[in-house]
Amino acid sequence: MVKFIHPALKAAGFYVKASGLPVMLVLFTASVLCSCTKDKDLTDTGIVPVESGEVSGFYILNQGGYGSNNATLDYVDLATGQYHAGYFESRNPDMAYGLGDTGNDIFISDGLLFIIMNGSGIVEIASADDAKHIAQVSVPNCRYGTVSDGYLYVTSFASDGTLYKISLADYKITATLKTGYEPEQLLCLDGFLYILNSGGYHSPDYDDTITVVDLSGFSVDRTVDTGYRNLYKILYADGTIYVTSRGDYNTDPGAVFIFDPETDGITPVLDKPVSNWSHFNGTVYTQSTIYDDSWNETPMFGKITGGTFSESGIPGLSGIPLKSCYCFDVNPATGDFVISDAGDYTAEGTVYYFNADGSLAWSHTAGVAPAKVCWILKKDNI
Repeated sequence: MVKFIHPALKAAGFYVKASGLPVMLVLFTASVLCSCTKDKDLTDTGIVPVESGEVSGFYILNQGGYGSNNATLDYVDLATGQYHAGYFESRNPDMAYGLGDTGNDIFISDGLLFIIMNGSGIVEIASADDAKHIAQVSVPNCRYGTVSDGYLYVTSFASDGTLYKISLADYKITATLKTGYEPEQLLCLDGFLYILNSGGYHSPDYDDTITVVDLSGFSVDRTVDTGYRNLYKILYADGTIYVTSRGDYNTDPGAVFIFDPETDGITPVLDKPVSNWSHFNGTVYTQSTIYDDSWNETPMFGKITGGTFSESGIPGLSGIPLKSCYCFDVNPATGDFVISDAGDYTAEGTVYYFNADGSLAWSHTAGVAPAKVCWILKKDNI
């Protein structure tokens, strides 16, 4: 039987029993100390410079091994062809525990860099242009975040499912709200939050709902039953909301569907889950990880155009022995893209940068489990 499962289960506190069903480990919180001093020297190595349009470069969040406190942040300058390993640590040398444990999400908004550290139970807030520490907010078992109108919203597995509202004026928690079981990604659109509930702690009774939050009153507007279990990632592309589910890791493989926020209607797109996706020029590009009965991994790439999925190959991957494809993201300015290989999730991984035509531009050693890319626009230039 072919299995579809996101490889983050290995690195972020999940393991697989002989039965093939995942069991989530209990996450813990580690405090992170910080102060200010001069920068350490950067570890800079050369790569091939590329034309990157309105994007100057990108951060890559190396998730690290669960419980190992070895998450790191690298920075890539595409124009100059410089790869800066350990960038966060070099900018914040007096943070005793570095970035922390198990990086789960990263994004830029309003000149701020947000890094969600699941294992440490903190949200790191830094300057987008140089990754220097500004503040930390304690959010237990934090998962994903988004920003709207001066507030940061973070999903958490705490208390079965909680949404945290954090003021960006003073970086304090102002309110919390009960969601469905174990919420994952969330999307802010037209004054509402759409929160995907997974039920990750409730196997085999996974959640299949979307919690819709009205931000004007910070209250639950409605809860939508989707019929798809273990919801995971949400993407807004060209006026359409796409959602992927992970199923039950056994007989239900997961799926991709379109969600209509006006009618709460559901339109099936693909009977397989997607591990990573991003959109460019009217197309959603996807990557899934396929496992056979022996849990050997094979990456599958595809695209969704007009609500229809089709598989697609990448010429530059020929001859590259990807062991654990962990990250896939498209440059929003050029259509170039990044793929990472996490290897065995304990040693250093590899980042591959491809031109839009699928040819390989360069590759570079990364930290442990390179998991997420955060593109930096030239207005946020370092």
